[in-house]
Amino acid sequence: AVEAKKRAVAASAAADSWMPTPPKKKGKVEIQVEKGSDGAQAQSSGTPFKRVDDQFWGEKADKDGGAMADNSYGGVFGDDGFGARASAKLLQVQGKRFQHEKTKAKRSYNGFARTGQGITMKSNSTKYVYEE
Repeated sequence: AVEAKKRAVAASAAADSWMPTPPKKKGKVEIQVEKGSDGAQAQSSGTPFKRVDDQFWGEKADKDGGAMADNSYGGVFGDDGFGARASAKLLQVQGKRFQHEKTKAKRSYNGFARTGQGITMKSNSTKYVYEE
């Protein structure tokens, strides 16, 4: 019982003398920012995070009038696409009738059967060439 009392007094003294360790100060880390690296521009001051460096890849996509030079619907499909014909039809409708006409068109319009067009296997994606 005497030893237990001694241990209790020692533990109490140790608890009273305990002081928290202050956090370590970290030095400022210098970050290397390179053009074209993923997310590196987010580490520089004041710019939001971007997963893809749009300036770098945008220049690559626009170079030599690539597919991304004109990214509009008309640039890809022209006036022959389903969207252009549907838009031309629905632009004539205004107000409350628009919702009704849109729903009616969605229910009844089967572009392939009406126009005789088939499904094209053409790829409209941008092909990137990587130099390593």
